[in-house]
Amino acid sequence: MTIVGIIGKPINDAKSLWTKQKITDDFRKLMIKNGAVAIGVLPTNINYNEEMTEKEKKNFHSILSLCNGFILQGGWQTGKHEIYVAKYAIENDIPLLGTCCGMNNMLFSQGDCVQKEDDESHNVYDKDYRHDIIIQETSRLYKLLGESKKVGVNSIHKVMIKDNDVKHFDIVAHDLDGFVEAIELKDKRFCFGLKWHPEIMEEQSMQNIFKEFVKACKAYKKN
Repeated sequence: MTIVGIIGKPINDAKSLWTKQKITDDFRKLMIKNGAVAIGVLPTNINYNEEMTEKEKKNFHSILSLCNGFILQGGWQTGKHEIYVAKYAIENDIPLLGTCCGMNNMLFSQGDCVQKEDDESHNVYDKDYRHDIIIQETSRLYKLLGESKKVGVNSIHKVMIKDNDVKHFDIVAHDLDGFVEAIELKDKRFCFGLKWHPEIMEEQSMQNIFKEFVKACKAYKKN
């Protein structure tokens, strides 16, 4: 059984009496569809905004060791545990997929940064909205998306990424405004950060991402 860990995403809901961590069900369904199972991975420290102690890291590793790959979700908040998972996965060549804020956390894990912009044109809360991005033809992502240079994706984010923010990843896609839309590490088994949300897109090209991700997770488990 191939197990994918979906990393819990903190939710800031001022109206709620409870603090919450989110697991997006679309990811879970996609893992099952492609022959894996998913588990939710929650932080082992009480305050997810603080660095983990050595004991908390040991406990966290006990959970991470169950997984053959990790998904970093989108959202408006970031927990230290998400950045920790990104660093752990990259260092150990474990398949990693980050979408939207998940991509931001991949950057943070390597000491890179992002930009908070007031431009609302990239924050379109519509499942069917698409804007074009340009994929580098020499990238693994280009092959993954069906060897199409121009691809339509959704755009539900306020945080932008510029070329000079990215020091430790290969930049492989831009939108027409020049912002970074995708990153990868070509020397890793599977390490992709995407600024959009492929988990709610039905296009076959987006389905290919999850198919290849699970394939990489299976290979990691086997090896």
